[in-house]
Amino acid sequence: MNTLKEIAIEQIRCRKQIFKLAKSDLVNTYSGTILGWAWAIIRPATYIAIYYISFAFGLRTGKPVEGYSYFLWLIAGIIPWFYIRDVFVEGAASIRKYRYLVTKIKFPLSVIPAITSTTLLITNIVLIAIMLIIFIFSGHYPDIYWLQIPFYLLLMFLFFLSWSLFAAILSSMSKDFLQLIKSVTIGLFWLSGIFFEVGNVQNEVLKVILKINPITFLVNGFRNSLIYKKWIWEDMSALLLFILMYIIMTMLAIFVYKRLADDLPDVL
Repeated sequence: MNTLKEIAIEQIRCRKQIFKLAKSDLVNTYSGTILGWAWAIIRPATYIAIYYISFAFGLRTGKPVEGYSYFLWLIAGIIPWFYIRDVFVEGAASIRKYRYLVTKIKFPLSVIPAITSTTLLITNIVLIAIMLIIFIFSGHYPDIYWLQIPFYLLLMFLFFLSWSLFAAILSSMSKDFLQLIKSVTIGLFWLSGIFFEVGNVQNEVLKVILKINPITFLVNGFRNSLIYKKWIWEDMSALLLFILMYIIMTMLAIFVYKRLADDLPDVL
């Protein structure tokens, strides 16, 4: 509990530095390119177009869902996935990326993953805003269920903030761990219900994996808010399971932080 309190205090105390460095990271990411910030939209838009054409026309599985076109159903789940995918890998590499903060400046180690997470969250919020505009122009106007989106966004940020701290420390100790993370990203993509409705899965083993996977809960949360019109408490078992996975993830992050944080400056 003392370690958790220490980490929380560092996050709050360094909040201004987090946003300042996140802003700097955003500027550096798109500086030197002709289109600049437009790449933050072009890149995911390209993926969406490819997936949509492949599934709606190539495999012909793109049927309307609950009166919404397959395209709207697709972006409702894939937009949060873009954040999850990026923070899953970049969050794990965050301490190595900002190693100068560890080796040359006495900067709180636990704050570094929050910089990357915040940078990616800002970009994803822009994508979510564009997605909501697309829904409106498609004739689906805001309703009370849309109020859940910021809450799911917060849950997504908190969960992967814990993941980033856990993975960044282990990745700093071993490059092999970072390579492992990169290699399993595609597997997570296909085991998170991005392209299919979890309720339609017949294989019981796969269904259990999907229910345990926190990404499935988050993706379904966005779709419940935009497509299915369900409140978060309507599937209490899924919510409680996500909370359990979040607690486990946070405990793991605290454990590796407590055991390895002091050794990182020498390793880096």
